Amino acid sequence: MHLIVILLALAGLQLWGAKNPLHRDTAFYSWMSLIGGWRGARENWWLKLVVVLLLPVAIVGVLAAALPVGFWLVLATLVLLYSMGREEFAPETTAYTLACNDGAWEVALVKAQRQGADVQGVQSGDWPMLHQRMLEATAYQGFERLFAVIFWFLLFGPAGALLYRLSFLYSNAEPTNTGAKHWLWALEWVPVRLLGVSFAITGNFVGCINHWKRHAISTTSSSASVLRETVLGALSVDDELMQSCDCTQREIVALKRLYTRTLWFWITCLAIWILLQS
Repeated sequence: MHLIVILLALAGLQLWGAKNPLHRDTAFYSWMSLIGGWRGARENWWLKLVVVLLLPVAIVGVLAAALPVGFWLVLATLVLLYSMGREEFAPETTAYTLACNDGAWEVALVKAQRQGADVQGVQSGDWPMLHQRMLEATAYQGFERLFAVIFWFLLFGPAGALLYRLSFLYSNAEPTNTGAKHWLWALEWVPVRLLGVSFAITGNFVGCINHWKRHAISTTSSSASVLRETVLGALSVDDELMQSCDCTQREIVALKRLYTRTLWFWITCLAIWILLQS
């Protein structure tokens, strides 16, 4: 059933793209604001986090456990489709590359920020560093859109997928809340490393594994930095080569293909696992 749900959700994502009608987060943000108005929640970030996430996840979990198979299939598909990432994958990369080729630093900086890149500390004109941050942001976007959601869905069903997406939305809504950031990082720790191992199979094995081993048990590296390292290894790119706009453009194109191959690898592994269990 899990495989059918994933395939249905991917089909819906492909059909609707950025216009996914389920990607409406207003109710969740209103719920956050309501809980944030409580005195206890204002004084204890963890209490607010638990309350905000617990109720919607618990409701979905109870429904998933109580509903018959047919209704579970519908619920799981809708929740998984909602939990998958918003907007298109890597929407600003083409515009970023054009700005880079034209030497338009300010335009490229804006495009990188819109892609989700952390540009704090990047000195004006430091293209190699900006390329690095752009690749990190693009790699992370591919991860949070699909792979993290699928991982938690396979572990805990629709409640697991919803838990990750709401945690991601919560963390983005409160960027100064280090507790929420740490919680999201904890949720991503295992799937990031599992995805890195998958890259070794769908990309350059030796290069990816060598990069992956540097962060395999790290408790300080961010999810984006670990992904960047494994992606560079899987694509056989050395840090010193990430200096030009042309290289960045080629690697982002190759990154999209790598993610596509890896997604189908995960689906194939799940199908084989199901066959072995039957």
